[in-house]
Amino acid sequence: MDQTHTRALEALQSFIHLAKSTSASSPRLIANLITNATSSPQTYVFAELLETPTVQALRSPDTPEEFQGYLTLLEIFAWGTWQDYQSTPNLPPLNQEQTLKLRLLSLLTLSATIKPLTYETLMNALSISTPSDLESLVTTAIYSSLITARLSPTTNPPTVNVTSVAPLRDVKPESLLSMISVLTEWETRCGDVISGMEAEIAKIRTNSLKRRSDERARAVLIENTLAGWGSDGGGARSKKYGSKDVSGGLRMAPGGSAGSGNKREFTADEHDDDGYWDSNGGEGTFDAGASGSRMDIDEGAGSRAAGTRHAKRVLGKKS
Repeated sequence: MDQTHTRALEALQSFIHLAKSTSASSPRLIANLITNATSSPQTYVFAELLETPTVQALRSPDTPEEFQGYLTLLEIFAWGTWQDYQSTPNLPPLNQEQTLKLRLLSLLTLSATIKPLTYETLMNALSISTPSDLESLVTTAIYSSLITARLSPTTNPPTVNVTSVAPLRDVKPESLLSMISVLTEWETRCGDVISGMEAEIAKIRTNSLKRRSDERARAVLIENTLAGWGSDGGGARSKKYGSKDVSGGLRMAPGGSAGSGNKREFTADEHDDDGYWDSNGGEGTFDAGASGSRMDIDEGAGSRAAGTRHAKRVLGKKS
């Protein structure tokens, strides 16, 4: 609770105690109690005093007419304004302290409801004739911690810039239904906002879980693919290139049988610079592109035994 409101309640307690403890319900006594409560410099809230049975007894038809207006006067101090007092007939006159108190309370209401708060507006609403008197009233309200404000007399128009207002005005009973309606509407809007936020959070969580599931499935697919390449790739490569010599040469044997009989390997680099080799001194050509850069020359065992060397002509293209 605001400290200013707490101090105002404490200042009113003595009057509430007096209203509850008195056994006499004399209208004059109640009128004096109301006058003293509204004149006290520290009292700014009056709803608790207004609700006491002693004060409510003034509503009785048996109350003399001269005291009937005191209950209405206390209601104006609780939630009314200076203009309400001016427009309501048959109210008791105000002393100097009451006049200052009601203007200060009216200033609170005007500060909370009117923007911008000009000198002219305040002077008309509070029946103040000069700007200096208005400035004196605003200064009193500031030093009493009723408002936080700054005077701007040189602006056009001159204004009072209020930044905060103490919660010292009571609520009029007739305003409760409208306040409940406003608060109910506000609660509904807050509920809609919260529901929308919860739906958005649920959507984000669902999307996040789906992304994580997709990432895990993709990671498993990549691991399985890499594992398949590691087990099948080497064998396929060996099958494809198993019949070929590591250095790119092609092994040939008579009768299409590789590895039978004696072989002598020749390459084009071992012979003449022109890339030809002739066993009988003959001439001829051989396309090395079809069989690689080297060839095996097979010398049969029978040829060696007879001491005869079959004339073979092998040509190798120099690479």
